Amino acid sequence: MTISKVLRGQTDISDATKARVLKRVKELKYIPNISASSLRTGQTKTMGLILPSMGKSYLGDVASGINRTVSAAGYNLIVCSSQNDVEVEQRQIEVFLSLQVDALLIISTQETATFFEQMQKPKKMPLIFVDHKPSGATQNFVGVREEDVGRIACEHLISSGCRRIAYIRGPRTAMGDLRSKGYRQAMSDHGLTAQPDLMIDSMGSGESEYKRGSDAMMRLLARRGRPEGVMTYTDVMAIGAMDAARSHGVRIPEEMRFIGCGNDSLLCEIGISLSSIDIRGQELGQRAGRLALRSIAAGHKAGTHKIIVTPKLVKRESSAK
Repeated sequence: MTISKVLRGQTDISDATKARVLKRVKELKYIPNISASSLRTGQTKTMGLILPSMGKSYLGDVASGINRTVSAAGYNLIVCSSQNDVEVEQRQIEVFLSLQVDALLIISTQETATFFEQMQKPKKMPLIFVDHKPSGATQNFVGVREEDVGRIACEHLISSGCRRIAYIRGPRTAMGDLRSKGYRQAMSDHGLTAQPDLMIDSMGSGESEYKRGSDAMMRLLARRGRPEGVMTYTDVMAIGAMDAARSHGVRIPEEMRFIGCGNDSLLCEIGISLSSIDIRGQELGQRAGRLALRSIAAGHKAGTHKIIVTPKLVKRESSAK
């Protein structure tokens, strides 16, 4: 019983006894049998996390925030990528359900809640959407105030003296539409017009984000009346747009100011440092992890929660006055 208490992290064991047990566990290379333990406790002490991809630093921040939070409470986090494929995501959900994880967290690629409404999951297992919530979903959600992402970026360019502001926008999704709405609202609030020819839809092709940002900038430069400020859906698109502008002799920030989104430190500090909107990946992950732990503890009494984080402006050279 004493050994079991130590391995389960209970605190009513002396430090000396705990040290002796853990020393022997290490010597024997003992690995607990999760399946056997779950039969007794009804928990596997594991959580599942499904990301749309593994390549973006923002997603790594979300995963890191979740992992640090739940591991401190004795849970193991299993992470996988749906590769931005709805069918792959649905298969991964089914695998996690078969593994009987204690909670499932997901940045979903699905736009509607149809699959989740039909999904047969254990009643006590919390399902938590992070960053993106499919339309109609009623489960727990932890996300960013997306409309503020567009509004804060636009207001920053306006405060820097820009009046003709272009937006290289994101996909035609709820998230992309909210950010565009924030851009238009900020323009309207300051008595400016969001001109249709300055809103560039760049998400339809199979090109890289960098190439789409570059191509969008080339389209803007070919039109009458260059923009004074440019905001983009991602940091990578902003870098592509800035490179295209500089290749045509545009001086940054003297003649054109730029702001991206994501605050990827590796990208934002290259060359002319890029101003960006920090969408708080670490904080999203930490809050999602805490919500998962609370929901597990509450069991069938757990309610549904919605947690919204406000994005933050990070100023750098590309938009300096």
